[in-house]
Amino acid sequence: MSDKIFTENWDKELTDECYEHAQIPMMVKLMGTTDEKGWPHLTFIASNRAKSKNQLVWGQFLHGKSKQYIQDNPKHSYLFMSIDLPFKMLQMKANFTHALDASEDLDKMNAGDDMRYSTTMNFFKAYYSDILCASHLQKLSIVKLLKSIILSKIGKGGLKSNKNAEPRLDKFGRVIFNGALNPKFIAYLDPNDGFPIIVPCFQAFTHDHTKLVFSPSMFKEQLMIIPKDSKVAVFGMTMDFIAQVVKGTFSGFEKHRGVNLGIIEIEEVYNSAPPLPGLIYPELEILPEITEFVMP
Repeated sequence: MSDKIFTENWDKELTDECYEHAQIPMMVKLMGTTDEKGWPHLTFIASNRAKSKNQLVWGQFLHGKSKQYIQDNPKHSYLFMSIDLPFKMLQMKANFTHALDASEDLDKMNAGDDMRYSTTMNFFKAYYSDILCASHLQKLSIVKLLKSIILSKIGKGGLKSNKNAEPRLDKFGRVIFNGALNPKFIAYLDPNDGFPIIVPCFQAFTHDHTKLVFSPSMFKEQLMIIPKDSKVAVFGMTMDFIAQVVKGTFSGFEKHRGVNLGIIEIEEVYNSAPPLPGLIYPELEILPEITEFVMP
């Protein structure tokens, strides 16, 4: 593992350019937190925006796990990526400070174009975070993106298949993580300070539906320092906003057909989309209904 700390060159607050980027309403906006087991967790929060150059605000309208995680462990991170070419990305580390049940920011969120006519749900709590450091605005190279996808496909072809392996991804998960251009992002905990780091990883694909594999050729500086045997989370989504989060152990890099390939052993699959976010693999044990009571 490299000892290089790539975040040491990040700014202490948003630049003018990054602040304007963080105001765009329609973007991929991910928040990285740490779950109750100490694993990274990823959540899509569309309402997220910069309130100032050193503060972020976002609204809650769904009871997902991330709201509890951020209160239990204030260390978290963000990735904002535009959906128009060229893709532009901003990464941040932040500390959660407080939440409000009523605020001017909450009113603004509910008056926005995406929520003002909603009769079924509204934002009911606003969350605030202090920005500790932020990257410069980065452009994703389409050439490098396509190269990394091709290399992942080549390397994946050299992996042995296990026909008896129990699939851990359902049909939706297979569609998400086998889509070459579906947005995917990996999160791991920075070994230097414990903050989650979120990195685009469009080049991740499923193998035997039990593993995710990826070439680190794009964002190599950030991907190559993922500690071996550490826990990671991978958020994937289709263009129709079908999304899942895969969690598991990063077993390191291996050479297959001349390609350096990162291997993730899938241990959990989490549905992060409405109406009911929650764990979908392993399946929860459902106890039989009790219909008779016997007195001792």
